[in-house]
Amino acid sequence: MKKTIFVLILVLVPALAYSSAASDFTVNRQSTYAVPRDVSRVLILDLTLPEASEDGTLKLESIKIHNAGSATHVDISELMIWEDGDSAGWDNDETEAARILTAPFFDTEISGSFREYSRGERWQRIFVTVDTTSAALYIPERTIKPELVVNSVIFSDSTANGPADANVTGFERKIRHDASIPTTPVTPLAKNAEALSTSTIRWHFIDLSNNEFGFKILDAELNEVARNETSNLSYIDETGLEPNTKYSGRRVVAFNDKGENLGASTAIFPAIWTLALPEVTEEEVEEEEIPEEEEIPEEEEEAEKPISEMTRTELKEKIAEIQRQIIELLQQLIQLLQQQIAEF
Repeated sequence: MKKTIFVLILVLVPALAYSSAASDFTVNRQSTYAVPRDVSRVLILDLTLPEASEDGTLKLESIKIHNAGSATHVDISELMIWEDGDSAGWDNDETEAARILTAPFFDTEISGSFREYSRGERWQRIFVTVDTTSAALYIPERTIKPELVVNSVIFSDSTANGPADANVTGFERKIRHDASIPTTPVTPLAKNAEALSTSTIRWHFIDLSNNEFGFKILDAELNEVARNETSNLSYIDETGLEPNTKYSGRRVVAFNDKGENLGASTAIFPAIWTLALPEVTEEEVEEEEIPEEEEIPEEEEEAEKPISEMTRTELKEKIAEIQRQIIELLQQLIQLLQQQIAEF
């Protein structure tokens, strides 16, 4: 009976041993908002794929997306899959990998020109967007809640296929007749900067929008230097800076799946310096470089003192000490002679 149960377990769960588990897929949560009909590129899934093995690579071959919400194919006109760009996150530098123009958009295998990736590479993160239709059918609300059901993702290495043990559920998006047309978030108001250390500055700002996915700090050339994919923040820390260095021209922007707004001058922070390294004084350098002299015992100091410099009392004490040492030596010699005589 025990053998039968053991064999049955091996038959039922080979995928758990040789495929990716649901925990290997990471859904990057976004603070979403409702959208009306006839909107393009609505982000419905932000997903980080399983890491490749230490000495191997992976390539996504196909993916099947199930909708656990109420939206159907009549609510969707297009579905697209994107791979992350040089800057991490959904920020308009992504590369199109697959596009579906006709129904069914859900529960069908979607293959595309996916790239091979190695452990730790940034573009193992993918995004799924849909275009909503302007269907005349009046339904107050439809929902899109994407899921990766068991064994719905196929990789170039079959041992990574999955998820093998459970479904992976994304965030929910709503399609509502009374929703506003989505726009880029209102630019935050830059307040002040705070030097936290020799390498970190905290940029404080006021969030003025209610539809952002997160915030970014840009330098004077509009290159991203810090980022946080969380809504309703009041500051971002920028790390990896140089000590005692002035940083100016930094600005804060909020972003969502519609992009970001760079136009407001109120988003630019005043210049600030990072903290300087602590100064080392000459005395501290000397203390570190010059070792302290070892203390000489008083007896050694007296032995090294010239006889000509001794006082009468010191000289008498010195003679008495020498006499004591001579007596001890003679006693040792006598004991040695006595031992030798006894042996004869």
